[in-house]
Amino acid sequence: MESIIVHPKNSMELTALKSVLKDMGIEFEKFHTKNNFHNQKTIQKISERKDKKITRNQKPKGL
Repeated sequence: MESIIVHPKNSMELTALKSVLKDMGIEFEKFHTKNNFHNQKTIQKISERKDKKITRNQKPKGL
């Protein structure tokens, strides 16, 4: 089986590609590279960081 990677420039090209592939009966899958490298440990660390609030000592204004 061969793979083809396509990078459409806009949403119109993407919908055209999807419709052509569906009409021809070719299976395709979405592949998002933004969050693909995250594993479970990384996701857990990110969620823990979001849960913790960073508290800093505020200086009163005018001093």
